[in-house]
Amino acid sequence: MKRHRLHLLFLQLPRLDPEVSDAGENVMLAAACLTYALRRTPEANHWRIVDATVAQDSLADTPLLATLAYLQPDCIAATCYLWNVERTLRLLTHLKRLCPSLRVVLGGPEAAREHPLIFRADSPCDGIAIGEGETVFPAMLKALRTGEPADINTVATRLATTDRSQPPRWQWGTQPRTLPALIDILPPPEAPVNRPDAQGMAYLETNRGCPLRCAFCCYNLRRAGSTSLPPENILRRLRILKRRGAREIRLVDPTFNAHPQFDAVVDILAQSNRDRRISFFVEIRADTLTVQQARKLAQAGVSEAEVGIQSTDPVVLRTLQRGTNTDRVLRGIGYLRQHGIRPTIDFMYGLPHQDRHDIERSLHWLEQFPEAHPQFLPLLLLPGTELRDRAATLKLKAQALPPYRVLSTDMMTSRDLRMIETEAAERLGAFDAPTEIFAGRKLPDLFTAQIRCAEPFEMTEIPTAAVNRQTLFLRGHDLFQQRAKISAILYQAIKSEPDILWQFVLEPFQEEPLDLLDELLAVLRRQPSHWLDRLLAPPGQRILAARRLFVRPVRGARVSSDWLAACDDVMAACSH
Repeated sequence: MKRHRLHLLFLQLPRLDPEVSDAGENVMLAAACLTYALRRTPEANHWRIVDATVAQDSLADTPLLATLAYLQPDCIAATCYLWNVERTLRLLTHLKRLCPSLRVVLGGPEAAREHPLIFRADSPCDGIAIGEGETVFPAMLKALRTGEPADINTVATRLATTDRSQPPRWQWGTQPRTLPALIDILPPPEAPVNRPDAQGMAYLETNRGCPLRCAFCCYNLRRAGSTSLPPENILRRLRILKRRGAREIRLVDPTFNAHPQFDAVVDILAQSNRDRRISFFVEIRADTLTVQQARKLAQAGVSEAEVGIQSTDPVVLRTLQRGTNTDRVLRGIGYLRQHGIRPTIDFMYGLPHQDRHDIERSLHWLEQFPEAHPQFLPLLLLPGTELRDRAATLKLKAQALPPYRVLSTDMMTSRDLRMIETEAAERLGAFDAPTEIFAGRKLPDLFTAQIRCAEPFEMTEIPTAAVNRQTLFLRGHDLFQQRAKISAILYQAIKSEPDILWQFVLEPFQEEPLDLLDELLAVLRRQPSHWLDRLLAPPGQRILAARRLFVRPVRGARVSSDWLAACDDVMAACSH
C-alpha cells in the first residue's frame, strides 16, 4: 500500500571515543534546524520523520543496518563530519543494497565540491548540499520527490544513468541560495532541542558568519556575511536552557566577539546568570579584546575562552590570511588571565613556510602560560579550504583520507614533524591517552559491552558486535599455539565491523611468548586504517587507537609481574 507521506530519517553517526568513561556526544543540532526549516514550507506535507537516534548513537553497523532497513525510510538526510564520513558512506552503501528505492541527501561540515569520497562512483548520495542546509533542504526533498533537480548553486544532484561503470554525473544548480536571518533559521527558544545533555552541557549559537578568512578553515567560504540573534532572543534561550538544567553552555559562534552587539550580549549573559550556576565557554579574537570586555565576560560566568594564534611568523600568517598582531593577542590573553578566565591557546604545526624557529617560538609562547590549556595541533587539509586547493603549489602533502593530516611541507619532512610532536609532548605534556594499562590482572579501560570467545576458537562460533564500542575476550590454555585461529578471528571481526572501536583481550592461563603479541599486533596493523588511527599517528607511523590489544590473565593464572610489564611495554609501544 502506498504511503500517504514519505518517510524521512536523519542520520548523524557519533564520534566514537576510546576513553572508556566518555561515550562521546552526538547532539543532532543539524537535524533540529532542518526539521524546523522543513516544517515552515509546504513540502512538509509530503514527509513524515522517523527516528533512530538511540540506535545510531550506540549500535554497531550490522545491527544498525538492520534497524534502518526495518524502518524503511524513503530518504535519509546524513550529516557528515571528518570523523563519521567514511562510516556514513559505507553504511548507506550497504543500506541501499537492501533498500534499492532509498534516496540519500548529504551535508554537514565535511561536504565540499572537491571531496575525495562523496562524489565517487560508489557514493550512495543522490543529493549533496555545500554549506548551510536550512534554506536548501526543503528544495532537495522536493527534487527527490518530483525528479526535478533543485536549481541552487550550492546543491549537487546526481543524474540517473543506466551504465554504473561510468563516472557519476552531477548537476549543480545556478541560482544563489537565500541566507535568511539567524532568528528565522534556528528553532525557537522553547523547542525541545534547546536542552542540555545528561552532563548539563548545552550549546548556543548567537552569530553565524566569521570576519576572518583563514586559509585552513572552510567556514568562511560557505557563507558570505553574517547574521546574529538579537540580545532579547538570546536572553530567552539562556533562561530556558537554565530552567532545563544547563550547567555549562558552549557558544558555537566561530568568533564570539564578532557579534555586532557583543557588549549587549555579554550583559545578557550576566543578567541570566546572576547566581553563577552556569559556566560559559567561548571562542574569541584576543587581539580586539578590551580589559573592560574581559572583566564583563568574567562577571557573566565565562570560565574559558579559546584563542587561535596558529603561528608567530608574519610570512606564515600572511599565507594563512591572518593579520593577527601577536603583541595585541598577548595583551588580550593577559586581560583574560587577569580576570580569572582560563585561556585555551591554539597553535598549529605543519603550516606552509613554517620553520623550526617558528615552532620554537610557538612552544615558548605556550610555556609562558602554565595555567592555560595549550593546543598544539597538526594542520589538516580539509576539503573546501584554500590550503587544500593550493597544496601542490605550497608543497604540502597530506593523508588522502580523513582527517587529512599534513605529512610533509616545503620546510619540513615527515621525520621533522615526528620530532616536533615528540618535543611538544615533552614540553607541554602529551595528549591524555585513553589507556592506563594494556596488561594486568585488572584493566580499568575496558568497554562495558563485552562478548567472549573461547577454545577451540572456531570461526562459526564468533559472536558478532552489538554496539559501536565493543570488547572481545579470547580465553585459552595455549594461545600461542592457536595464534593462527586468533588472528583469523581478529581479521574477521574488523572486516565485519571496520568502523567501530574494538578491544581484543587475551585471557591466558599461563605466560605466553611475547611473539604472540607481536603477531597479533601485526594483524591489527595490516587492516585498513581507522580515521582515529590516522588522527593520532605521527607522520610515517601507524598507531593502534581504534583496535587495541590487551592481556588479562584468568583468575589464578601463574604469571609474573615482570611478564605482565613486558606485555604492557610491547602493546603500549604501538597503541594509544
